Amino acid sequence: MEVLTMLGKWAAEQGASWLLRNRWKLVALVGFLGVAAFVVGAGITASVSGVGSDQEVRAACRTLGYDVASAAGGAEGGYVPAPLTDVAVIPEGGLVDGFGPGETEQIAVAQAIVAAGTAAGVGTRGMVVAIATALQESGLRELGYGDRDSVGPFQQRPSQGWGTPDEVRRADFSARAFFGGPGSPHFDPASGRAGPGGLLEVSGWEQMPVTVAAQKVQRSAFPNAYARHEARAARIVAALTGGTPIPTLPAVDASGSGDATDVSAVVTAEEFRASGFDIDSYCAANGGASGAAFADWSTIPQGTWTAPLASPISSEFGMRLHPVTGIWKLHAGTDFQAATGTPLRAASNGVVSKVTWHATGGLMVVIDHAGGVQTWYLHLSQALVAPGDSVEGGQVVALSGDTGVGTGPHFHFETHVGGVPVDPIAFMAQQGVALRGVAS
Repeated sequence: MEVLTMLGKWAAEQGASWLLRNRWKLVALVGFLGVAAFVVGAGITASVSGVGSDQEVRAACRTLGYDVASAAGGAEGGYVPAPLTDVAVIPEGGLVDGFGPGETEQIAVAQAIVAAGTAAGVGTRGMVVAIATALQESGLRELGYGDRDSVGPFQQRPSQGWGTPDEVRRADFSARAFFGGPGSPHFDPASGRAGPGGLLEVSGWEQMPVTVAAQKVQRSAFPNAYARHEARAARIVAALTGGTPIPTLPAVDASGSGDATDVSAVVTAEEFRASGFDIDSYCAANGGASGAAFADWSTIPQGTWTAPLASPISSEFGMRLHPVTGIWKLHAGTDFQAATGTPLRAASNGVVSKVTWHATGGLMVVIDHAGGVQTWYLHLSQALVAPGDSVEGGQVVALSGDTGVGTGPHFHFETHVGGVPVDPIAFMAQQGVALRGVAS
């Protein structure tokens, strides 16, 4: 009996000692599991500020090289804008021009926006921008629902600092926040700016097309959506102010001819990223590589591509929880099992553009290929080439390793088209190389 007591005491001491030694690992594990549970429970989606049709999502993502089959809609029964190709119908017969019978809430919201625009000094053009925005986002209604926590006429998100749910639902408050400047509830006298910023924080908004000015404030996933409401917004503003709306500025295309109707080139993917909106991850999470993005692949001679190594795939391209940081983000390449020192081959003919250190990918080699294509080789132990070197497909250019942030030795391979990462499995399949079949 005494022996059993001693054994029990010894086991308890050993267990306590083990828990003490590994307490920080356990804390990290609990935190990671908590994040994972939250992700699963919440149904992670990419950050999108508004709600839109499938057609609009495809248009937004296709420019980045992704084809989104369907978009995640807003709240059940929520406002879903019509496709951009549809002509917006301007209602008739209401108490105010531009409204239909019974649209009293919409008229009151529009009046509040016009009053806030008058106080902000944005003129009729600024009011047209705001009315067109609210038509797109809510149908000029003080909505109590929307995408995630978006509410109100402008679908502003309390979690992004726009105000409390009750505040942003009110047309007067949300309109002042949309216009920004000294009249904004978020104005900071010390900096002389509102934060979040409104229309008055957008430099040169007066010279921008209405849809672009609106997009600069909203940072929506559907940059061109506001254009379809401009004609109705102009009539509403004219009716409520008793004045003639200012002329619509022509949209300017990439060549500067000024006769284009598509302004997608004005609001760039880089502007999305600069605003904190992860447009790349949104598109990657909701779709696959778009054939339109691979138009330049036809310039690459067939039969000149090869797998960088023959090894099983351990992680594919797409959204995932990072195994070390626990952050939900885009995994922009394909991982292969590879011990340190495994030879890695150039996927095709090209010129080495970089041999550098990546913040999380460690030692990295980048090779430029025809048609605006790059291949990236990360987590290397050694680079066997230098910038400016010409390489041939199949040539050994590096050795795999364990540099950067990771869970152990492996090889991370990326393919970029026009500066945008695309799924290496899909890309290489277009070149006749089946990465999934390179090893058993």
